[in-house]
Amino acid sequence: MKNDIRLFDYVNIGFYLFMFFIVVINYSKIPNPMPILFMYAAIIASTLFLIYNENTNRFFRLMRYFYPYFFIGFVFESLGFIVPFINPKNKDYILIHIDRLILGTDAAKLFNFLNVKGIVDYLQVSYLAYYFLPFFIIYYLYKKKEIKKLSFTLFALSVGYYISYLGYIILPAIGPRYSLAYLESMPLHGGVIFNFVHPLLNSLEHIKQDCFPSGHTEISLLVVMLFWNENRKIALVLLPVVLSLILATVVLRYHYLTDVIAGIIVAFLVYYFSKAIFFPKRRHA
Repeated sequence: MKNDIRLFDYVNIGFYLFMFFIVVINYSKIPNPMPILFMYAAIIASTLFLIYNENTNRFFRLMRYFYPYFFIGFVFESLGFIVPFINPKNKDYILIHIDRLILGTDAAKLFNFLNVKGIVDYLQVSYLAYYFLPFFIIYYLYKKKEIKKLSFTLFALSVGYYISYLGYIILPAIGPRYSLAYLESMPLHGGVIFNFVHPLLNSLEHIKQDCFPSGHTEISLLVVMLFWNENRKIALVLLPVVLSLILATVVLRYHYLTDVIAGIIVAFLVYYFSKAIFFPKRRHA
């Protein structure tokens, strides 16, 4: 079987190169940039190796389709070493202003009626689904050997991730949990789960300027849409989980409502853009 570079490969390698050159261009602004450059060089080299050795053994073939999922964490974490130094002024005031225009108040304050022990724990668990949903659909299609559908899915997910990352670079914002000082007098009433998971995520996610658009909303909704035509039963099972996840982004004060709306819009745009490329409608003669 011929080893081809697929469309999702171009998207991923293109973004790796983009980030590499962002660091090069801002070399003097970024503290200790060499490890970041080395990381991206290693990711690019590994990606090319997997593409051209896809049929060497089963492990390389597996990783050839899973590398976007595994490398995305490194890309995301690298933003924490880059964004605060190339665009240091957070733009929360813009998102707060838009939220107040839409709602008349802050979303975190409006949804505070759900700040109840039990509900908060449930929403925190729902929020975690974001980290597993992309893996689930990639694994599902890989096991079915639906390579074209898998390529379509990887393309859509990759474009979705990178649009959100561009948002973090262009419009960095730390979110209501940090920017709205009055929320300190309205603490979240979580139980054991929340009190363990919430600080753990805060410590693991190195970048804090990751609000607009809401990647959790966008990617999770995109997974449901990708499943919709493939296996509607699975999509319907996932839908309430994803809706709870989206609600959690606001109730747990990770995001502004504006972030969530942007995430929903981007998810639909990415899905239909990707579908138009992979499954164009045939014109009848």
